[in-house]
Amino acid sequence: MGLEVAISLVVTLTTTIYIARVIGPTRLGYFNLVLWLVNIAASVGSLGIPLTTFKYIAEFLGAGKKDLARAVFFYSLRAQTLISSGLTVVSMIAVFTRVEPEFRLCSAILVLSMVPNMVTFVPSQANTAAENSKLNTRGALAGAVVYVVTVILSLLVGWNLVGIAAGVLLSRVVELVVKITPVLKSMESVPRVLLPADVRKRMFTFSSLSSGLMIVQIIVWDRSDIIFLKLLQSDIRQLAFFSVCFSLADRLVLPVQAFANALSATQMAEYGRDKARLFRITSLAFVYMLMGVLPIMVGVACIASPFIRVVYGAQYLPAIPVFAIIALMSIPKAVLTPAQTLLYSTEDVGFVLKSGLVAGVLNILLDVILIPKYGAIGAAYANGITQTLAVASIWLRVAIRYPVRPDRSILARLSAATAAMAFVVLAIVASPLSSPVKLVVAIPAGVIVFLGAGRVFKIWRHDDRRRLLMVSNMVPLVVRRVFERLVEFLVPQSLVSEIPS
Repeated sequence: MGLEVAISLVVTLTTTIYIARVIGPTRLGYFNLVLWLVNIAASVGSLGIPLTTFKYIAEFLGAGKKDLARAVFFYSLRAQTLISSGLTVVSMIAVFTRVEPEFRLCSAILVLSMVPNMVTFVPSQANTAAENSKLNTRGALAGAVVYVVTVILSLLVGWNLVGIAAGVLLSRVVELVVKITPVLKSMESVPRVLLPADVRKRMFTFSSLSSGLMIVQIIVWDRSDIIFLKLLQSDIRQLAFFSVCFSLADRLVLPVQAFANALSATQMAEYGRDKARLFRITSLAFVYMLMGVLPIMVGVACIASPFIRVVYGAQYLPAIPVFAIIALMSIPKAVLTPAQTLLYSTEDVGFVLKSGLVAGVLNILLDVILIPKYGAIGAAYANGITQTLAVASIWLRVAIRYPVRPDRSILARLSAATAAMAFVVLAIVASPLSSPVKLVVAIPAGVIVFLGAGRVFKIWRHDDRRRLLMVSNMVPLVVRRVFERLVEFLVPQSLVSEIPS
């Protein structure tokens, strides 16, 4: 699964950069606005069905009730298909009555992509609930490959935004097919039962709360700042600067997020099996996710200037501070999932909704205050501050109500190693070297310094060595030996007895 995530990350990131350079920030700003609106409409229109599907399939599978899990799946699938079809019709009317003629065709294609996009939510959550996230990864990879091929061909023949929109549509259709096929096959042997009335009632109640959460998520987590950039800024390029940097940061934390999503199903299942183990898993998840995201995003923020100059070109230079801010402030969001999943599993959704509403109001206020004067930089600060406070409140709730205690000594050592890396990378970036040379030198230097400092500070312990060596079985044979040597360097066998587990 790790290799598939890495491939998907590389191909989509490369394509995004190619699109940004070819299309330019002005036209890309309009396109990203339409795409964002389509995705938001799909999320809101789902009425909390994805999260409800995930919770109840995971709950019934954990209890050994596969027949009820099957009933939940098909109940959700039918509802999502009907909703997506109706929403697409309404959105298509809006396209042909409200959208400028220049963007009408690409907008219509993007609207059509809502159907496969919304329906895919259901099998995706079913795969995650069954603790089989690799099926989702394969679907995402297949969709990414189709998207990349379609986009490159369309740009080469001059289809531009229409071709990119077609790539979005085709990729979502392929992703749906790849994800739903194994789910349908796995349920062929499961007895068919009607969904009991009491379960439907519970699902409806949970779905209602989930819909509120979805709206809050749009405001706090899903770039609602784009709307305010369009309303409060006359420079449409600011929208492109913000959306490009936000998407780039999201893709960089994708491997960590994939790990969190896979673990969330285990958390849901453990709630019904062993609550003590659930709390231990949540504590470990926080540490491991921070370990994965902190050095990467801090390092990326440090090389923001040479990276934007080399990769995106002169037309995106105003995005340099935006990228650095978003990279740093995306760290809290990356560690949110374990705490949020714990609250979902205990059905403590009310607190998540209330804290989200407060954060949403704050986000809007900060947007209104900062965007008119600072543009994309103001949107980055507004979004980042809001997300940080929201994550802090959710983890504080978890720490107060449940025995979840991440290892503070490991967090302190991790912070020290990251600081050492940042010092070295910033020194290289501040040197008189050219931007390409700075990138070539700073990235490997940062990796070496962080791993070396991590070994000195003993970030990784005996249990980590065991888990890393287990992961080596999933690493391709070509690099497995190198990976095992790296593990030996980070946690030498000779020091295992000296490191408390």
